[in-house]
Amino acid sequence: MHRKSLLSLLMLSIGVGLLVAAMVVGAASASSQQSASSGSLIVTQAGTGFDTLDPQLSYVSNDWGLLYNTELTLLNFPTKAGTAGTKLIPEAASAFPTISNHGKTYVFHIRSGLRLSNGSAVTAANFVRSFERNLSPKMFAAYGVFDGLDVFLQGGQAFAETGAYSHASNGSCGSGAGSKCTMSPPQHISGLVAKGRTLKIRLTKVVPQFTSIMAMPWFMAIPSKMAYNKTAGGILKYASGGPYYIASNDNQSLTVLKRNPHWPTSSYFKSNWPSNPTSIVVKSYPNSNGTPQLLQAEKNQVDIAGVASQDVVSVKNKYGVNRRHGQFHVGPTTCILWNAMNNASANGTTSQFKIRKALNFAMSRTAENNFNGPLAGDASEQVLVPAIPGYKKITYYGGKGNLSAAQSTGGSALNGAPLVIYYNVASNSQTNIAEYMQSQADKLNMHATLQASDSSGYYHPLMTKSIAEGAGGYNITASGGWCADYEDGYDYFNVNFDGRTIGDTGNTDYMYFNNATFNGDMDHAASLTGSARATAYGNLDKEFMQNYAPIIPKQITNTREFSSKRVSNWVYSTWWGQGFWNAIKLS
Repeated sequence: MHRKSLLSLLMLSIGVGLLVAAMVVGAASASSQQSASSGSLIVTQAGTGFDTLDPQLSYVSNDWGLLYNTELTLLNFPTKAGTAGTKLIPEAASAFPTISNHGKTYVFHIRSGLRLSNGSAVTAANFVRSFERNLSPKMFAAYGVFDGLDVFLQGGQAFAETGAYSHASNGSCGSGAGSKCTMSPPQHISGLVAKGRTLKIRLTKVVPQFTSIMAMPWFMAIPSKMAYNKTAGGILKYASGGPYYIASNDNQSLTVLKRNPHWPTSSYFKSNWPSNPTSIVVKSYPNSNGTPQLLQAEKNQVDIAGVASQDVVSVKNKYGVNRRHGQFHVGPTTCILWNAMNNASANGTTSQFKIRKALNFAMSRTAENNFNGPLAGDASEQVLVPAIPGYKKITYYGGKGNLSAAQSTGGSALNGAPLVIYYNVASNSQTNIAEYMQSQADKLNMHATLQASDSSGYYHPLMTKSIAEGAGGYNITASGGWCADYEDGYDYFNVNFDGRTIGDTGNTDYMYFNNATFNGDMDHAASLTGSARATAYGNLDKEFMQNYAPIIPKQITNTREFSSKRVSNWVYSTWWGQGFWNAIKLS
C-alpha cells in the first residue's frame, strides 16, 4: 500500500492515494507567497489527506512519498533521475549486508555518527524497533504479515502471534492441531540480534527479495522505545533520522517538515540525499478537486500541485509537457489502477466468480481511463506492470466494454443483483467513473447504487473487515490499486491476494479474496528464484485474471505535477513516480 508517492499526481485526479509504495500525491498549498519566499517548499494535495505518517502503519502512496524525506533506512534509493534512482545503495548501513548460512543470515553494520532528529545516536536497536512495530499485534495493523515477514524471520510468528502461535479472539490459545501459542508471547523477535551498530537478521528460509524489502519506509530508524499504537492515524510526529523530520502534523490539513539538524554533511549524503529546502510545508485539501491548488501554483503562491483530469488539456496547451526548465511534469510509475471487488461470501453479489468475470467484460478500460484525463497512463487488464520480472501483456477481456459477453457470462445471476459502487465524491474523475459503472451495471439489469466515502478516509472502510462484510458493505470500488514496494511479483500477488493474511483491520487484501488453490500457486512462485520465479509470476498473472478475477485492472499510471516558477532542479524518480521534494531549489 508504498503507497509511493507524494503528489501532484494522478492521485489528485482520482482523489485518493494508492496502496503500495511508489508514488506521491500532489501537494500542499501555502497561505501566501511570503511564506514561500522564506525557503519553504510548499506542496498541496487535493482529494485526500494522509492516512497516517506513522512509519509502521503507513502503506498508501502519498504517505510514502512524504516519508522518503524523513526516512533513514539501511538501504535506500538515491535522489537521482533515471536508472540511477532505481538502484539501491547503502544509506544507514556502511555497505550491503554480509549474507551467510546459505542465504538465511544477513549482517548489517550501521555507520558511525548517525543521529535521529532529537540528537540520539542511531544504533541497530532503532531498526529492531521498526521490525517490532511492523509485526506487533499491538498495532492497528501488523503490515509486515502481509509481506510474509512473520514467516521469513526466525521467531516472527511467535512474536506476531500468527500461524501456529495465533491466539483466539478471547485471548486464549487456539486448540487446533500443532498449535504452539502461549499466553505469554515473546516481547522481541528472536531472529533479530542488535549489538551496538551491528544488526544480525536470521531468516527461516531464503527470501530472494529480502534486501529490497529493507528499503521500505517501514524499516526506517525510529526511537528504540517508540510506542505501539492501535489507532488508524498512528503517532503523528516522532524523531526520525532522514534529511527532514515531522515538526507538526494533523494528517488531514497541515504537515510541516524541517531539516534534521544532525543530517550528515559528508559528500556521500549530500549528493545522494540532499535537503535543499529549509522546510517542506504540505497542505491537504480532502474535499477539493485540485483546481484551486493548481491556480495557486500558477500564481507562485504554492510550489507543487497535482494536475487533475479536468485541468490537463489547458495546462498542456499552455505550458507544454516535460520541457527543459518547464513547469508541467509527466512521468511513468509502477502503479496499476483497478476496481476492487468484494469477494467476501457475506457480501453476496461479487463473491460469485461469474459476476466478477461479467463485470470485467462490461467495464470499458478505455472509458474509465478517459475520465482520468490525457496523459494519465496506459490501459491494462492485468496485475503486473512492465517493470516487474515476468510481465507479459494480457488482453483477455478486450478492454472495450463488451456487454454481450458480460450478459452471456453472468446469465440470470445478474438480474436484479445489488451492486454497491464505492467512490470518493471529492474527485471529479471518481464520481464520473462511478456513474459510468452504474450505467453499465444497469444495462445488465443489475441494481446499482453509489456509496460515497466518508471522513474516516477512503481506504479505512475497505480495509476494515467488519465494515466491508457488514450490511451495506461495498461490492466494487471506482478506484484502487497498487504501486511497487520492490521489483518482484511477490509484492503484487502474495501481498495483495493471500487470503490467509486477512485480519480485522488494515487489510491489503481488501478484496477479501481467499482461494486455497491460488494461495498454493503463490507459495510455489515465491519458492523459486531467477527466471523460473519470473515465469511463475507471469503465469500467475494470466491464471488470476482468467480463473478468479477479483479486480478489474484498468490503467498503469503516470504522474502529472505542476511546479511554480520558483522551482528549479526538478529531479523525477522513475521508482517513486514523483519529483523529489528534497532535491528542489527555490529562487
